[in-house]
Amino acid sequence: MISLPIKDLTFKDLERNFFELGCEIARNMMQQFLEQADEDLARKRDKTQLRHKGKKTTTIKTLMGEVVFSRNIYKKVTDDGQVQHIYLLDEALGFEKIGTISSNLAEKIIELSCHKAYRQVAETITELTNQTISHQAVWDIIQTVGQRQREAEKELIEANQNHELCGDREVPVLFEEADGIWLSMQGKSRPKRGNGRKEMKIGIAYEGWEPRYPSSEEYRTVGKTVFAGYHQAQYFQDLREAILAGKYNMDKIKYRILNGDGASWIKYDHEPKTGLFQLDPYHLSKSIIKNVKDKKARYHIHRWLKAGEFDKVYAKLEELRYQCDGLADEIEKLNDLETYIRNNEEGIISYKDRKGIEIPSPPEGLEYRTLGTMEKNVDLFAKRMKGAKSWSEEGATNLAKIIAIKMGENFKEKLAGLISGQVSEQLTERFEETITNTRKTIDKAIKKNIYPLHRGKLPYSNYKMTNGRRVILNLFNMQDFGEITYR
Repeated sequence: MISLPIKDLTFKDLERNFFELGCEIARNMMQQFLEQADEDLARKRDKTQLRHKGKKTTTIKTLMGEVVFSRNIYKKVTDDGQVQHIYLLDEALGFEKIGTISSNLAEKIIELSCHKAYRQVAETITELTNQTISHQAVWDIIQTVGQRQREAEKELIEANQNHELCGDREVPVLFEEADGIWLSMQGKSRPKRGNGRKEMKIGIAYEGWEPRYPSSEEYRTVGKTVFAGYHQAQYFQDLREAILAGKYNMDKIKYRILNGDGASWIKYDHEPKTGLFQLDPYHLSKSIIKNVKDKKARYHIHRWLKAGEFDKVYAKLEELRYQCDGLADEIEKLNDLETYIRNNEEGIISYKDRKGIEIPSPPEGLEYRTLGTMEKNVDLFAKRMKGAKSWSEEGATNLAKIIAIKMGENFKEKLAGLISGQVSEQLTERFEETITNTRKTIDKAIKKNIYPLHRGKLPYSNYKMTNGRRVILNLFNMQDFGEITYR
């Protein structure tokens, strides 16, 4: 009910009060629906198997607030003598809720957590829904869902190692990129040496590029898959192979082009037959700028590297070392650059310009462009995760798993598989019937309580026309009734 004085009432207050009123009605309706559905299940149960053991009251947090309802509990003895306690309503509704959080509310919390700190998520949920939730509850949800995703990935890896995976998508070329993000760690996760940071691994795969809009010069990747976490190099590679094998028919891929900064974990055990490694152009350019002071020399080194003229590059670096007049710092930088180039020499020339490599034509609607989209993807992780003071490996990995799902395709469907179940057909029919009857009841209540609007006719519109009546009729036709004045 509206509690503010009329003179202090704003539209914001009005909106909020009507919203809360609607939520109260919806909560009552859901309570009645759940309890009546539970009674239907009680009557239809196999009484020889399920013995009634009373009722239990529970509360579930929803978008419209807390719904309190009672449901029957049953005792069942299995063939091996084990005693089970069963809630038929939970099974029929596919209750795989996160604690006492409904799937819809959990989905909103998870989606917001990909962009905001847990405390900010709790505040936003409280503002936008009729449910109050703590930041600790938000954290609990992320850990639960993240752990479920990790378990699903582990099962996927085992299936792939047993040669049980073969995706149905067929593409001639698959592009892959990988990079890391350094986060401050806490507790047992904090390294004893260094500045207390650890690198979290991030990988993406996609099929090509398409214009973001028709006739646009801005492009986006197509078929993007993302995976991330604090994993050893071998496990990260196993995860990459399993996820891709579950989506693609790997036997149909002619080339897998991997783009990275040259780190050993990125190239670790990458597909030897179809794999092509390419050194990320951004990281190569960054290394040249960092280690070479002379701008003209930078230009030539860039040009020679692009053309594959490595002898000229090494000769130029030797010349620059000679010109340093024995400055140890400058010489060390030039040595670091030469080592970096030599270690990644096979990946410096663009995959398009390599001799002996014939890249198949892209599928219709796609283009094969220069790789280097990884920085933007890393930034999405960084914007969310670098705002926190520190992380545990488990906490960071759990959130990273969810962000990875969010950045890929079919986020809603994948998330639903982690947090909700399917409602039984019996309850679906009952729900549709309940909604239909409720709408009829509301329509009747509206018609009964709203004062009917009566429309009158213009004076003399259905009478024999006289000169006087014609004047009066024209007067009403020319002016709004509110504008007519009597003198």
